[in-house]
Amino acid sequence: PPPLLPTKIINLYENPPTPTAALGVARDIVEGNTEYIKGTVQNWPRSRIEAGDWGGVQFLSPFLCESFLELRRGDYFKTHRLGKWMELGPAGQGVRGIFDRTEVPQGDSMIALWYHKTNVTQKMLATWDSYIKPKPFMKRQASTYWARRASLLISNRIFLPTIRCISVRLNEKVLGSSWIPCRPSTDTFDSELLEKALCVYMNSTVGILALLGERSNKKPTYPRMSMDDLNKIPMPDFNALAPAQVSALAAGYDGLCEFTLLPLPLILKDETRLALDRIVTRALGIDAALAAALRRELAREPSITGKPYEV
Repeated sequence: PPPLLPTKIINLYENPPTPTAALGVARDIVEGNTEYIKGTVQNWPRSRIEAGDWGGVQFLSPFLCESFLELRRGDYFKTHRLGKWMELGPAGQGVRGIFDRTEVPQGDSMIALWYHKTNVTQKMLATWDSYIKPKPFMKRQASTYWARRASLLISNRIFLPTIRCISVRLNEKVLGSSWIPCRPSTDTFDSELLEKALCVYMNSTVGILALLGERSNKKPTYPRMSMDDLNKIPMPDFNALAPAQVSALAAGYDGLCEFTLLPLPLILKDETRLALDRIVTRALGIDAALAAALRRELAREPSITGKPYEV
């Protein structure tokens, strides 16, 4: 039988300006006339495509695509899916369907981190921003949702050119609208220690790669992470780490949680993110040069900058 051919994946430096131009580019790609097309080309093994892995379209940079695969495989450190260690939910859509915002506390004094305003939420230590109350005839469902509130939250609606925090932690347990509560589902480590360690990891360059590698890429600059996307995020397998390694990650939160993070396009200038990267690379045994290369390439990604790729 003939050999199994790979899938050729072409990511353009810049989108065609009109639908007509897009059709022309698509036709040329199908016909193999790609000499003048500006972009990156990857030959994705057929085995990956057959397994449903379309990670070659997640980043324009082939380096980032392969780096994410290596991260997910556990080549840098032993990993597990986020859902293995954390119970996620409820989703924001459900919260908005059951609760209304209110200006004053009601009888139950329920609170939430409702918005993801990047001019407000700029640090890993966040503050709730809304009172909420159950909608009429929704008190029973509201009670069930309220029982699932958490101190640690992960963003699931992300505008990459302006976002600063992928994950935040509060001093109180809350629900979220653009944020998903995240509760440790293991007794291996203290819950607070695990929350702080994960918050540091998610806001590091490696954590950003882990999240973006699993995004639903319908609109690259504004991915909306489904619960399934979030559950699949590769995170450290804490069973494979010594207590001192987990404690080092958590201590990073204590030391940096009130420092401002810059928007992702400014990742190369972000001293706080660089400090997080130092902590994560040392704790997880990652080559510091790899983290630096990831920062450099993420800073050039069109989905993050919101601008055409600069060759």
